[in-house]
Amino acid sequence: MNPMSMLAIAASTVALGYALYRLHLGFWRKRLFSALPYAEEHRIPTEDGAHFELRRLPCETPDPEKPPVLLVHGLGANHRNHDAWEGASLARYLAARGSDVWLLTLRSGLPRGIPSRLVRFAAMVQHDVPQAVAEVRRRTGADAIDYVGFSMGGMLLYAAIGASLPSTDVRKVGIIGSPARVVLPQLVKWVDRLPDFLIPGARYTSTARFWAFAVGWIPTTPLHYLVFNPSNVERHAAGRALMTLVEDVPRGLQLDFLAFARNGGDVRTSGVSVMDSLANIRNPVLFLAGAGDVLGAPATLVPAFDAWGSPDKQMHVLGRNTGTEHDYGHGDLAIGRHVERDVFARIEEFLRR
Repeated sequence: MNPMSMLAIAASTVALGYALYRLHLGFWRKRLFSALPYAEEHRIPTEDGAHFELRRLPCETPDPEKPPVLLVHGLGANHRNHDAWEGASLARYLAARGSDVWLLTLRSGLPRGIPSRLVRFAAMVQHDVPQAVAEVRRRTGADAIDYVGFSMGGMLLYAAIGASLPSTDVRKVGIIGSPARVVLPQLVKWVDRLPDFLIPGARYTSTARFWAFAVGWIPTTPLHYLVFNPSNVERHAAGRALMTLVEDVPRGLQLDFLAFARNGGDVRTSGVSVMDSLANIRNPVLFLAGAGDVLGAPATLVPAFDAWGSPDKQMHVLGRNTGTEHDYGHGDLAIGRHVERDVFARIEEFLRR
């Protein structure tokens, strides 16, 4: 066989493989992805050349006594972290009870169009969070808003409030599984031994969507517990989440978190520990942690709770010892079996109180 024929066969094989891959994704996307409506969608440019997105939920019976609520997602996720599907949506739970709900898609949650060098923790602290809060206030006329952050969304608030974000722009704060100390789980400890130039970006999106159809049937492994408690998530829910809300993590953002872990877990921006400024914060705050969470273990939230200066603060660890059916892991704080009762209702009651 001549070289040209071999090249043609190789090209045809690659083309066929890619076509089958696209058909596979399209088939399972129709079955696992749930599109949800929004009243408004905005793309907001930032001063450093990036952008973020804001989505507003429809609210049939808005309560004029409630301020707008901004929901901020975690690392490796997009806005659907708080709006996965009906029944696993803090956003729609709050909107159904009269809140004007806004979802922030950070630059880290946008799959294309932003240079990876701009997707850094400090950049989101400096631009995305304060500008998103200001934008919601401008569009609603509110003096202050409520802020609820999941995982990295709460960590960004630790760093921003009282610094890039005036604390007077926020009324109350909800923190869900957001560590104040970054500790590498045992399963990925080996990453700490790699030099920085060997740390790649994490291409989660394509892998997650390719295997989404099967994840509910794969035997439980330690990797499952790294992300969520399998016993606390319906079989089909994990696959829907992989298809709906997972995003890549650029190399620079991974290096930021690795630097936190190497610095004794201390989260720092511009060389300053974010815990240093929390003593001056007087905003009421609610911390929720999962008893079985590996990524945001309760002990890693305690430093932020202790440092927070407001006397109006509370922390709940969700697990069998505190009245829930299962010990909550990380992801199930958003999509768990009884997340409306165990998580959403606590957030709503705190914001309403």
